Amino acid sequence: MTQKELSNIREFVESKSTLLMKCGKKSFAKINFDISHYFELKYLGRKFVIISTNVFYHILNSVLAEACKKYPEKFGNDDVNEVLQAIYLVENVGTLDRFFEFLKNEQFAWILEIVEENVSPHVLRLELFRDMRLLKKGEAKNEFLGGVFHSFKHFTYKGVPLSTKKENKEIDHPKSIIEFAIQGFFFMKLQKEGVHIYKSKKILPSGRQLCFFFYKDNAAEIFFVNSIVYKK
Repeated sequence: MTQKELSNIREFVESKSTLLMKCGKKSFAKINFDISHYFELKYLGRKFVIISTNVFYHILNSVLAEACKKYPEKFGNDDVNEVLQAIYLVENVGTLDRFFEFLKNEQFAWILEIVEENVSPHVLRLELFRDMRLLKKGEAKNEFLGGVFHSFKHFTYKGVPLSTKKENKEIDHPKSIIEFAIQGFFFMKLQKEGVHIYKSKKILPSGRQLCFFFYKDNAAEIFFVNSIVYKK
């Protein structure tokens, strides 16, 4: 990464983060990042940079895979709390009661495309999750809302569900979700489904589909990953 690219990236991230706060979407925003977590990815001749918080990086690169291995019984049960408990048992930060809020608030990655040393304005933000919701009123079952863990409902790793559902699309590694997001956002045609909602899809060699859903903050001009769904 050149010094010019790095300078442009820092300026871009700071401006977008500040804009999110001004638009009232965030009460605070993560602006500074550990330089060791700037990663370049070349995909089909194009250059991308992934910038993540330390927590986002470690959960996708090691913690979630270890949690699936050690506590497989806590995944796929329609229970956000059990998934969080498994992660907490591997990487306990603070108290379990506050762990949900800790992971929900500003734990994410920017996915940026670099074109001639400049940052493309077409920008994607991938959060761990935005919130939790009940599946049915009055029941204890629940699920993650938005981001990585909502997407992971549709995937398994070494045969173990990666989130609250038991679905059977095997993924090479939890961090592979970043490459999926790049495919769906930067390489597929986005179709507008509503004021803020966009969708794209990729046809797999098997004939099945990966469907991508994004939320656009129109004021900040930022897209967020809502979900990535594997359809049979």
